[in-house]
This record gives sequence, structure tokens and C-alpha cells, in this order.
Amino acid sequence: MPPDAFHLRATVLPHGDAPSDLWVRAGRIHSHPIDGAEALAPAGGYVLPGLVDAHVHLVTNRDYKGLPAGSREVVDRNRGDFLRRGVLLLRDMGAFTRREAEQPATLGLPRDDGLPPVIASGQPLAPEGVFTGIQEPTTPEQLEAHALRRARDQHAPWVKVILDNFPPHFAPAVDGVPGMVNYREPELRAAAEAVHAAGARIAVHAFTHEAAASAVAAGVDSIEHGWGLDGDLVEEMARRGIAWTPTLALDAMMLDMAAGGRGQSQSAAVERWLHEAVDRIEPLIVRARRLGVPLLAGTDGVEPVAREVARLQRAGLEPADALATASSAAREALGEPGIEDGAPADLLWFAHDPRESPELLERPDLVLLRGERIESARG
Repeated sequence: MPPDAFHLRATVLPHGDAPSDLWVRAGRIHSHPIDGAEALAPAGGYVLPGLVDAHVHLVTNRDYKGLPAGSREVVDRNRGDFLRRGVLLLRDMGAFTRREAEQPATLGLPRDDGLPPVIASGQPLAPEGVFTGIQEPTTPEQLEAHALRRARDQHAPWVKVILDNFPPHFAPAVDGVPGMVNYREPELRAAAEAVHAAGARIAVHAFTHEAAASAVAAGVDSIEHGWGLDGDLVEEMARRGIAWTPTLALDAMMLDMAAGGRGQSQSAAVERWLHEAVDRIEPLIVRARRLGVPLLAGTDGVEPVAREVARLQRAGLEPADALATASSAAREALGEPGIEDGAPADLLWFAHDPRESPELLERPDLVLLRGERIESARG
């Protein structure tokens, strides 16, 4: 008969510095000893709450031939890929629908189907013709009503608004750099207040300074990308409790895209802007952490979240703080439990400390989802 309880003695990350004990039974974490518990792993090592990717797009069909993009099958295959890498909580920041008036496959997913739970936002709201085509076309006059419907009628815990049209292939240049703001601050504030009244939160795609400033003033809950932020805005974010998902590991891809268009005035301007933005926000991320801005690791589905953690380290975050953006701090900001008594046993165990070697995060030695062992990317 298989054991119904397990014991783990390990250093609790991201900030622990000595081994401690925890137990698992019936899919939950327990802080008190359980008689007869079987050792999950050799004593020692490091335990971490399941990783979080706070900015993904699960409807994207990457390599699943024969599966239609946007389908539940694609969503679940992507969730399974994240699971094997130890990413046990996902915040989906934009999903298209396959048919008009259909609800995106990311909304209403179960939390007990053996795959990572998803905090979904449904279709992002943006004007027609200015973004990627995944949006629900929304005029400024419609923004409040569409946001409220998403939160109240579709029960989306988050609502996503595309506030500017950056990166450059989404819109023509405005004053040399793409990024025309789609909604004015009063319109965005009304949408945020409606979403909050419905018990949900609102995230804003904002690369440029004008968009980020409008989002902060409107009282949104998270800034996605935020490469146009400055010190004053970060201080205001700390005061208001607004989270920031920098998606910093996108920098190489976006610079390559801009460099590929050299010879065109728009691409040259964008390339300069990107270099300046990355140089500016690296120290700004460190300052945001010091001020208490909730920092969330998000990848846009382009890179593994381990690489975002490594990129945040290179930007200047302490290793434990960088790891927290993809684990304990992200879970707290999203209202999800970490390693605590009674919480779901969503755990990773590593034989070696991933704080100093974040590439280890891509290959956990042990993955538990709701207390069930999962075959990890390590095999």
C-alpha cells in the first residue's frame, strides 16, 4: 500500500538559509510531524513553492501539429509543458477565441485536473486593427462596459487592456517611436473602477512612458512590460501597491527584431529606444524592489521563466529576490499560497541551490502538484 504521507527536510527558498521540516498529506502541506511519513528526497537540498509565470499566452499553438490554435487541447498541452518544468501557477495575459462570441478556452479552467491552475484574463481589450488580432475590438467609449462584462459576466479574475501599440510591428510610429495611447486616463480609470467593483483586477500592456503614466494614475493593478517607467512612477506604484511584470528577457528578441529592420527610419528609432529603455529600467527594477513594488516574473511565452529570473539577476536583483519574483513574491501578489500550513503541496525540490545557478530552475529534481509526483523535465 503506497504511503499517504511524506516528509521533506530542506532549506525553504527563496530566502531560507538552513534546513527545516515539512510534511505532505492528502495533497496539503503540514508543519507538524506525521507518524510514518516517507521521505520524499534525501535530507538536505532546497524546496521552493511551484514556480509562477505571470505573463503567458496559453492559446498559442507552438509545435502541436493538427491542434487548432485557441483550442482547449492547445491550452492543456501548453499547461503540461509548464508543469514538467515546475511552473505550477500561470497568469494568462491574453487569449483569442476561435469563433465570435465564444469564451476563450483559458477562462473557467478547473484547478483539480492535474495541470497548473490558470489565472486568466480572457481576450485583451484594444481598438480594432492596432494590435495582434487577439483582442476584443473596443472603442474608448466601450472600454468600461467591455471591462465590466469580462469581470462580471465571464468571471475573469483579471482584465487586460492594451494601452499602447508597442512593439513596432503592431502600429505605425508616432513622433518617431511607436506607442500611441489607445485610451485616455479617465476612460481607463472608469474601467479600473468597474473591474474593482466586480471583484477583479486589471492589468495594462504599457511599454511607453505616456501609457505607463496614464495606467499608474488610473489605479490599475499591474503594469505589463513598463519599459517607459521612471523613478517617480515607480515610487507612486509602491505607494498604490501596483505590481510590475517587466518581461525583461524579451530584450534580446525585441532588439533583434528592430535590428532586422535597419535602414527604415522607424526601426532605427525603435532600436535606439529599446537600448535606452533597457539601460534605464535595469536599475529601476532594483529600486522598485527596494521600495516594495511587487515584481512578477513573466515571459510572454517566449523564454522559460528560469531565464527571466536569470535576466533579473543580471539587472541587479539579489539572487533570492530574483527567485521570489517567480515564486513566493509572485504568489503573494496574485493571492495564491506558498509554502505554509494547509496550502496545496505545489513544491519543487532541488539537490543544489538554484539561487546561484538559476538555470537549475528549468530542471527540478522533484515536482509535486497537489502532492502528486510529476515527471519533470529532468526525467
